[in-house]
Amino acid sequence: MTAVVRPVGGSEVFPDRATRSTAGSRAATGGRPAFGAMGALSVFGFFVALLAMASLHSVLVNGQFEFDSLQDRLEYGQQRSQVLREEVARLESPSRILSAATGRLGMTPPPNRLYLPAVVPGDPLHPLPTPSENPFSLRVR
Repeated sequence: MTAVVRPVGGSEVFPDRATRSTAGSRAATGGRPAFGAMGALSVFGFFVALLAMASLHSVLVNGQFEFDSLQDRLEYGQQRSQVLREEVARLESPSRILSAATGRLGMTPPPNRLYLPAVVPGDPLHPLPTPSENPFSLRVR
């Protein structure tokens, strides 16, 4: 049970087909088939593309690392700023200043407060008195 797909001497049926197929492909490439050069070129191009993708990926990873680092520094700075604002608010509170003045510094509030009257320059009802002596003299009082 043998089946013949094409004639054994294929050149008898199509005499110019055998010479045309082998001579045409080898004549154009100088004796080598065209697939070998194209295959090598495509493999080289593939590896160059992979190398370019790897370098771009490393640039992307480096940029993401720097972005994450800056983001961490920003968050730390915001937290530190909040802590310092709370400390300033605590230190500026009047109750803390009063307790530090009376306890650590030994200060006491005055028994009565003396209020000075307000003086408005150019007031015709209450004019300012002139100085009794020269305020610009070199004499020590």
